[in-house]
Amino acid sequence: MSFRFFKSRSWDIRNVEHPWTHNRSIYEHILAHLRPEPGLTEGGDELPDEGRIGDGTGWHWAPGALDGAFGHHGGAGSSAAEVAQEILNALAALTRKATNERARDFYSLLSDHSTLEFIDPLLEAIVQDERINPERLHSIARWIATESPDREPVKTAIAILGLVPGGGDRDLLITLGRHDEFTLYVAVALRNTEDEPEHWLFELAKYVTGWGRVQIIERLAGTEDERIKAWLLREGYKNDILIEYTALICAKSGDLLGALRLSQPDDDLLKGTGEILKALVQGRGGPAEGLEAYPEGAEVADLYLAHLSASEPDLEDFLVVTSIESFLDEPEGEAHDAALGWPQRRAVLLDHIKAIRSRPGWEEQVHEGLASEDPQLFWHAAEAAKVLGVDTWDVYFNRLQHGEDHWYFVMQTDTLERIDRVVQLAEERLPLKDIASGPGNELGLGPEFQPHSALDFVLQDLRRFPGTGWPLIRAGLQSPVIRNRNGALRVIASWQREEWPLEATSLLGGALEDEPNAETRELIRKVIAGEALD
Repeated sequence: MSFRFFKSRSWDIRNVEHPWTHNRSIYEHILAHLRPEPGLTEGGDELPDEGRIGDGTGWHWAPGALDGAFGHHGGAGSSAAEVAQEILNALAALTRKATNERARDFYSLLSDHSTLEFIDPLLEAIVQDERINPERLHSIARWIATESPDREPVKTAIAILGLVPGGGDRDLLITLGRHDEFTLYVAVALRNTEDEPEHWLFELAKYVTGWGRVQIIERLAGTEDERIKAWLLREGYKNDILIEYTALICAKSGDLLGALRLSQPDDDLLKGTGEILKALVQGRGGPAEGLEAYPEGAEVADLYLAHLSASEPDLEDFLVVTSIESFLDEPEGEAHDAALGWPQRRAVLLDHIKAIRSRPGWEEQVHEGLASEDPQLFWHAAEAAKVLGVDTWDVYFNRLQHGEDHWYFVMQTDTLERIDRVVQLAEERLPLKDIASGPGNELGLGPEFQPHSALDFVLQDLRRFPGTGWPLIRAGLQSPVIRNRNGALRVIASWQREEWPLEATSLLGGALEDEPNAETRELIRKVIAGEALD
């Protein structure tokens, strides 16, 4: 589905006024934030139109997330064809005569709709429409792609550029594709316009880490390029969204089983195998396919554990081994499916696991990791500590005292003496007077609400300790953040009435009068009436 590029001298879109009011284009923004490594420099993810989109609640989709989630879990609505036809008509009019009014009409339609909603029927209609001049179409698309400050029109422009082989747009497309918001559209355009699209998809994949990486990996499935296959197993599966989205594709397309059959796999392959296996275990029943769709998984696990036994595994490897062991111990499911090969290999797998787990020095590695300033090593050590039964509360509390945000973890205890220490620290460190500034409808998002988030973590576990932390509860009840107020109410509701401080009843009465949120107001009423909360 494509046009052949040809030239015409009678028409120029550059003569019309820009149908947008903001100056800096998305293309210029991305160019200014490029770097040699994956991702963009600081501030690059926030596009020029960030303040003009959203629903006013403060919530924002991560770059590419809306299109990625919609593409994975949804489909085009019934109005897609109607929207596509309306846009097609506006485009045809603009290709016939480039006027300010026609440019505004076309651009407004692109701005007012999600591109993913209409793009497929639009592209099909463009190719079939004899009214469309390919050169003028290309000029419009490139004009928008390079100069527009709005993401949805840019997405459509990218998709249209994919209809015109020979347009000389590769560098432009790859630059735009460096931002995860546009990678999906660029990937499709490159596949339509390049003689060797896989090469350029691979090059782009190395520079995106979010939804863009996921989208390209899906389009590299089935590759026969040995260089790409090796990369899929060592780096390609990694993404900032969910490794489960890419793990199975990389295992199959990268021929993980064949790679592990080598007598001496490299360390990067072993690390990649571990992360892929762990993701496949965790992916079962989730948004992506897991071990249930990987018949080679049992043999892969066997080879992986055998190679790991002959190496020097670290805490990250220990956690993978533990996840495989937990999977094998499940009472039902894939671990008992003979068609997948797990029951037949169970004894051998457990022998490998026992040999690795029984190695001396694991607790020493845990304590070294817990003392590390490396966040990833610390996390691996903390997770391994749970498996080995190492108490980490003092570690978390000491780090909290030194400014790290570990309020959730220090509340994970049943010891009242420890909770008293946490409550005392919270009362000393959190700006309770500032938090108790009065009820509002704030969602509590952003760094300025970090104290409110810390209070949330404390409140959600105070229900287990009646009579403890009233100053924190009182502040939460008067917070502008809805989540704080609801958390404080649930703590009060969990206590017996005789455990309430003397001021609790009057404070709740005043809160009921001042509460701006209907659902929270109903919670207050139920607490005062002694009714059970949902």
